Amino acid sequence: MASRFEPAIDAVDQAIRHSTHFREWLRSRRWCGDSIGMRAEVAVKDRAVLVETGTEALVLFLAVVKEPERQTPIHLPLALSAARTEGAVEVAAGPERVFVSEAERREAYARFLADGFERQERLPTMAGDSLHFLGEKLGGFRSMAPPVGDSSNLLARFATARFDVLFKSYKLLDVHNREPDILERLGRKQFPHAPRFLGELSLGTGPDRLVLGVATQHVDAPDLFAWLADGWRAELGAGADRTPGDFERDGLDVAGAVGEATAALHEALVDRHPGPWQAEVFRPEDATAARRGAITNLGEALRRLAVLAKGPEKGAADAAARARRFLFDNRGAIEETLRGLDANVGTAKCVTHGDLPLAQVLRRASDGALLFVDFEGEPERSPGQRSVKLPPLRDVATMGRSFVYMKHYAWRDFVRGDATAATRMLERDGLSGPELAVVRRLSAWEDAAVERLSTRYLARSSLYREIAPEEAVRAIRGWMMEKALYEFRYELKFRPENIFIPLEGIVSLAGTGPGVG
Repeated sequence: MASRFEPAIDAVDQAIRHSTHFREWLRSRRWCGDSIGMRAEVAVKDRAVLVETGTEALVLFLAVVKEPERQTPIHLPLALSAARTEGAVEVAAGPERVFVSEAERREAYARFLADGFERQERLPTMAGDSLHFLGEKLGGFRSMAPPVGDSSNLLARFATARFDVLFKSYKLLDVHNREPDILERLGRKQFPHAPRFLGELSLGTGPDRLVLGVATQHVDAPDLFAWLADGWRAELGAGADRTPGDFERDGLDVAGAVGEATAALHEALVDRHPGPWQAEVFRPEDATAARRGAITNLGEALRRLAVLAKGPEKGAADAAARARRFLFDNRGAIEETLRGLDANVGTAKCVTHGDLPLAQVLRRASDGALLFVDFEGEPERSPGQRSVKLPPLRDVATMGRSFVYMKHYAWRDFVRGDATAATRMLERDGLSGPELAVVRRLSAWEDAAVERLSTRYLARSSLYREIAPEEAVRAIRGWMMEKALYEFRYELKFRPENIFIPLEGIVSLAGTGPGVG
């Protein structure tokens, strides 16, 4: 039966393809950013009406963004309403007007999900494909909770008769997204450091399906970055020069616990027999490819900085020129640090988390237990590349880099500054005595946290028993440099005000940073 909203649906279909106004609205979404270029071709490949009432329709659009270097499928569940809703964009539908917003923020969408999982529903699409609900029966819908955050995906939280559910709706789709497979495996192995996996919503079935979202049991827990940020805010607010208190020791204990839990995670993701979970050997050509990728990120960052340095805004231009000078001055040392990747040669590469900062680890409020989340990999990696097998030490290095970000955010809070506060930590010019004391304290804590993380990981892991400890540390530093260069390019693209955070890490890892003694 044709939908009474068909004219509005057709109008939104055309807006996705051709409307600059609609594209600007998409680009204003946190998950999108500039992932859809203003000149990219967007084609709608499929759609399905999910829910329809007298005043509103929830419609799933599957589109493809076509750019010279890649094609990215995007998942757009949209709410179409005759009445204006918060955050909606207006689209002309003949003589009528329709207001379009993100469906995931609507209670009707949460009801659709709960009912779909409970009935294990299969829903046909216009192009002849099907949406499939796979997993546990969740029970009847009870209520929708307020949004729990925003990221490169959208998060919907709702309660059913059986569970408090967190549904992660992927936006930029990966045809080889292994997150549901990882979560299912960890559940089968009774791995204690991950939320309970409840199911997935997919387009199609089998290994080539497009996973549109995953449902897990919601955990009442802050992520570790937020927990540490709150702790440092209280600690430094109590007196910058006071003796380190319980919080700093607790933070280092958590760093060690993260190291042990990460080692246990890698053990759970490795099989000793042939199959998709089998560990492979990291070869010289793998190290060369990783190093080249890092140098490519460096080159791209330098090109972007050159453009910014010639821009009309003097503050931004000066910051770009200063950052570019730092990178050029340290390029030889950067490349030498990247040679640490060779220390991985002959060790394992396997399924890993793929993107493991502090924000991807929850600390449960009731008992302090650590839980890993978000296994889909780095958002800036192209689809199909987010789930490649990597040396497990890269996860350790990524976590180590996150402690560096924690240091900078704690410093920013202390000086009540913005992102440019990182330049003062990098250059140290004009710091007062109390400020220098805090820089020393934060830097010493960061070093200790990375050391505790790495030492406890290596002590717990069976994957690195054949490698000398100093070689493992060299490998971790190499991956930290690779990650810092990725971060620099990412920040320059999405949050240019933050570039001096990875820049300070690059300079420090290269061994040419300012002393803190």
